[in-house]
Amino acid sequence: MAPIDAGSLVLVTGGNGFIGAHCIASLLKYDHRVRATVRSTEKADAIRVALEKAGVANLSRLDLVIVPDPTNVDSLVDVLGDCQAIIHLASAFNYDSRPGEFEESLMIPALKGTETICEAAQREPTIRRLIIMSSFASVYDASLGLQPGRVYTEKDWSPLTYEDGVNATAVPIAYRASKVVAERAAWDYVKNNPVNYQLVTLCPGMVFGKMIHSISSLSQLNASNQIVWDVLKAGRDGEIPITKAPVWVDVEDLADVCRKSLVFDAAGHERFLVTSSSYDTQEIADVIRAQLPERHRAPTGQPGARIADTHYSCDSGKVQAALGVSFRGLKESIVPLAGQLYDMEGY
Repeated sequence: MAPIDAGSLVLVTGGNGFIGAHCIASLLKYDHRVRATVRSTEKADAIRVALEKAGVANLSRLDLVIVPDPTNVDSLVDVLGDCQAIIHLASAFNYDSRPGEFEESLMIPALKGTETICEAAQREPTIRRLIIMSSFASVYDASLGLQPGRVYTEKDWSPLTYEDGVNATAVPIAYRASKVVAERAAWDYVKNNPVNYQLVTLCPGMVFGKMIHSISSLSQLNASNQIVWDVLKAGRDGEIPITKAPVWVDVEDLADVCRKSLVFDAAGHERFLVTSSSYDTQEIADVIRAQLPERHRAPTGQPGARIADTHYSCDSGKVQAALGVSFRGLKESIVPLAGQLYDMEGY
């Protein structure tokens, strides 16, 4: 299947989210028309205002549509008319759950959500590309620990299963299992059905960067940017927070990968690992102290100390070569974010 046409219509599910807003901005910048799903009129109004405030161009080419349930295939088919591609970001996942609840709150929505978007794409004959946002969680085998010297690529898969998620003793395990199950469901669908589109799954690490979606308070931060905020608010005499999932990518770079995944020449379905580099919370603190010397209140910790040699790394050479993308460094990503977060706090 050929890449999508210049200026063609793209559906973005979950358009009011952190990544979704940047995907909309990137598509509009390159003159695509965008139809984005949100779950309510209130969310539609809020994201349009936020994009206007952020100075996003070509908003007249954006159509916001209400789809309350992203697992309802008929609702999705109804909004796919004339679209040539889908960037699927919407999630039905519920992270506020306990052991014993994971099947209903995480595993079933993960499986059903992916199967629904794959089927909806197949039922609309104009669809050429389906981009599904997966996660490094579906690549990384956490049971092996930090694995210094190990280099992960998109060829790797977490061994977690549906049953592992159902029987998990903690939310993080169930979440990782749900991401594996969701992505494998997409690959099973295109294997078992004669689809008319090309599937591309993207597996990013932690996603940092400035926000252009609607967010009214710091309590609404996405999980990745919360990591940065935990460092920024710790206090000059505080302790450096523990580093979690030490690979990352900038949100604008990830949005660029989404857009370019629609227009590159692909012989078949593709899976891409999308990471910039390793990071640690000490590095975040070092960058912010150096770049915002009068404003910051990040801890000192052990300046210059890094943990990269103590854990696995990632090779994203495939996506860089295939799509012609390059990734910005940590300073370029988190300094604008830090200023935004301090502004939100009123600090």
